Amino acid sequence: MRSPFFYLTDMKLEITTQPTGTDILPLSTAKEFLRVDHSDEDTTITALINAAVQHCQDYTNRHFVSSNFTLSLDDFHNCEFSTGPINTITGVTYKDVGNATQTLATSKYWYDTKREPGRIHFENAPDTYDDDFNVVTISGTLGAAPATPVVHAIKMLVAHYYENRRAVITGTTSIEIPLGVAALLNPYRIITTK
Repeated sequence: MRSPFFYLTDMKLEITTQPTGTDILPLSTAKEFLRVDHSDEDTTITALINAAVQHCQDYTNRHFVSSNFTLSLDDFHNCEFSTGPINTITGVTYKDVGNATQTLATSKYWYDTKREPGRIHFENAPDTYDDDFNVVTISGTLGAAPATPVVHAIKMLVAHYYENRRAVITGTTSIEIPLGVAALLNPYRIITTK
């Protein structure tokens, strides 16, 4: 029997919907922030918005649009969700010892969506099929619109990407703004502890 500690090594989270950057930061708002009043670079700026939104999602471990997800586990064990916020758990399925898909009764698990990261706990779960990976699948919804400081961090990243279009800057000394992007995003990070 496993200990009550959380394991992250054998989990695979799949999210069905990724936001486009302009779902979070409209092109017109980004152009206003950049002080761009022409449409010659709309495609480039849209790509920069997409990159900035993805960076902020990855950094904070938050998803900025409500989406369905599935989390696959190799067996039943308590776990934290690496991305959030988790809104609901809609069901848990598993492959039984005969390799048939079954639905786990809701009385066999409970979950916490108020805490970040969200977590799920299984109680007296049945045995699973041994000769396969990802035999347990947790389904649910996650995501929420980003807070205003996160949107501002996205704007700052778009401006940075717009001004620095190369991977390496030569001939100058660059420093990060002390109260810049990281300072805006850090309070919103979901950090797994186990």
